[in-house]
Amino acid sequence: MSSDKLSTSALAKQGEIPVQQLFSVLKDYGWIRKVDEGWALTAKGEFEGGSYQSSKRYGRYIVWPQNLLEHQLFRAMESNKLLSAVALGRSEGFSGRELNRLFVELGWLKPSPRGWELTATGSAIGGQVFENQQSSLSYVLWPEDIREREAFTRLVRECKIESQVTDDLFAGRASGWTAIDGVTCKSQEHCCIAQWLYLAGVRYSIYRALPVDEHLVCDFYLPDSGVCLEFWASGELADAISARMRRADVCKQLNISVLDIHPEDMPNLDDYLSRHLQQLGVAFY
Repeated sequence: MSSDKLSTSALAKQGEIPVQQLFSVLKDYGWIRKVDEGWALTAKGEFEGGSYQSSKRYGRYIVWPQNLLEHQLFRAMESNKLLSAVALGRSEGFSGRELNRLFVELGWLKPSPRGWELTATGSAIGGQVFENQQSSLSYVLWPEDIREREAFTRLVRECKIESQVTDDLFAGRASGWTAIDGVTCKSQEHCCIAQWLYLAGVRYSIYRALPVDEHLVCDFYLPDSGVCLEFWASGELADAISARMRRADVCKQLNISVLDIHPEDMPNLDDYLSRHLQQLGVAFY
């Protein structure tokens, strides 16, 4: 590619604009049009400096002059920049997948087989649906001022479980930790797990006795898939470890799968549960 030309993706990156938003705006302004094999320039797009480049890897694609970022179109986009769930989540300490689940909780999004769909409320606050060109799955971009909405900031606060613990070291432990679905948990780690399950749309029970004569209570049970989750806390006493191992033996006899979660898994809980629950056939979004 010549040094004074940029692909649409490179132009979006240089202008710090979501690439799908840029494609959508260029289409809406009549600079490009959708064709079976991708995108094609219109006469207006050619007038604005668009042309084609070819490569063995990407085939034919559209390129633009670098100074296009100074065009009034881009200045208008700068004041109406949209952000992905990944970008919004990064600033709040959540993954994009976790933030999408918060949007579902707020009633702004809903999952579908083709990706994420906007609700009427999500559309009213400025969300816009785009389609991933590779996967054909839909996703949503959001206006920057979404961070200022009270419903959003309140839910983000509630989901940051560590903020429930006061300066008194034992205050949280005395009253328990409460997940956003109202479930009271014995530990901060249990609260994180309960909250993940609820937001991912997984039906669960907590501290449920197994269906045997012997009184054995597992940490979490997922009735729709027959899976138990057990959190191995640091420094557990021998009796607690023995009881946990006994529960594992009984679950094996009952054909109940057991997923163990350890303290080192907690910093990456979303990735850990997503990967292992998918392997166990648990449905979630």
